[in-house]
Amino acid sequence: MTSNLSIMDREGPAAESREIARAGSTATVAAMVGLTWGPSTIAIMGLGVFIRPLQAEFSWTRAQVALVATVINLVVVVMSPIQGLLIDRFGSRKIVIPSLFIFSSGLMLLYFLPARIDVFYLSWGVLVAVSVGLLPGSFLRVVSGWFDKRLGLAMGVTNSGIGLGNIFVPAVAAYVIATHGWRMAYVTLGLVVLCIVMPVCLVWLREREVAPPESEAQKDERGRAKSLSFTRAIQSSPFRVLVAAFFLLGLVNTALITQQVPMLIDAGVTPQKAAFVQSMFGVALLVGRLGTGFLLDYIFAPIVMIVMAIGAALACLIYSAGPSGDIVYLPAALIGLVVGAEFDVLGYAIKRYFGIAAFGKIYGLIFAIFQLGGALGAAAFAITRDASGSYTLGLYGAATVLLLASLTFARLPQYPTQLRSATPWPSKRSL
Repeated sequence: MTSNLSIMDREGPAAESREIARAGSTATVAAMVGLTWGPSTIAIMGLGVFIRPLQAEFSWTRAQVALVATVINLVVVVMSPIQGLLIDRFGSRKIVIPSLFIFSSGLMLLYFLPARIDVFYLSWGVLVAVSVGLLPGSFLRVVSGWFDKRLGLAMGVTNSGIGLGNIFVPAVAAYVIATHGWRMAYVTLGLVVLCIVMPVCLVWLREREVAPPESEAQKDERGRAKSLSFTRAIQSSPFRVLVAAFFLLGLVNTALITQQVPMLIDAGVTPQKAAFVQSMFGVALLVGRLGTGFLLDYIFAPIVMIVMAIGAALACLIYSAGPSGDIVYLPAALIGLVVGAEFDVLGYAIKRYFGIAAFGKIYGLIFAIFQLGGALGAAAFAITRDASGSYTLGLYGAATVLLLASLTFARLPQYPTQLRSATPWPSKRSL
């Protein structure tokens, strides 16, 4: 650190700017790695490869094993606002590092899981709760502190970790399950978190420090001073619009993700092709995260989200018609894009409308509301399928909700301080 300061003393603002860019870039990479191997991927996206081994050993039903995802979602609903309070009070790094150690230890302790479904639920519920620092808000807060002009791209790179996790976590777990069993798969995932993710975050996941008055980074401090308090933020119109819009997205997105393969099989697609379509969905999700992040630096965020939501509504209508052949890849891609876009837009919008001071609390609250919508929507989608005998009615409902979400995003005003690189909304409304 001393050498960095001496360089900046000699070379002035240019050297400081390079140092900030380097530190921000490495923090973004660390945040991406943290999300790749965090609870969002291992607990949810990795669950599928553990279902059959757990069924085989404990004689649990598929529904019983899958119910753990609902347990985890409900825990996230409760813990997200708490996470926001913690990271705004202590900073993300001080919450992330202990959470990594706890999460890795908990994963390895699942090696000793007994044949009791209640212990399975309790283990995952407690593990996600006590490793609360690894939810996306912690990492996005770190990155948002480093970037302004390229904030969208930084958010996209960070959130792409979840897309990468959708690729790597099931692959690693499936290989270890096939060779050494599901218990060793949990141990392996825990070791990855402990031996790879934790060192990366220890070295690179650094938050931007407050600069002295004479520094060029004083501009960032002035930006922080303009941030809204949590109380003022939740009383504002943009906050209410974001809450409503992301609740609507939650109602639909979780249901579509979890039911996509069964929908395709019901439509006559072979299980093998349905699985491949789901893989293509994962690729589209990754493209959505990176592409949306890039677009946010040039296009007003609500416009991006409106286009994505309308595309997902079209996907629901295609699915409702019982697609066959190669057309099935189109709706999967459209859904993947909107799922990839949502949290890029959320993190970006929070900083643009409210600043950084209460970022964690605001993100945690909206994320919890999104997860609540996900739990309700997934249940309603499944109930509608069982009651009607098909997904058609649920898909019509999902398309309607997505169109309502797009109309809700259209209610967002201009950013309080316009970015030169962002296309403004074609109205004169403001905070």
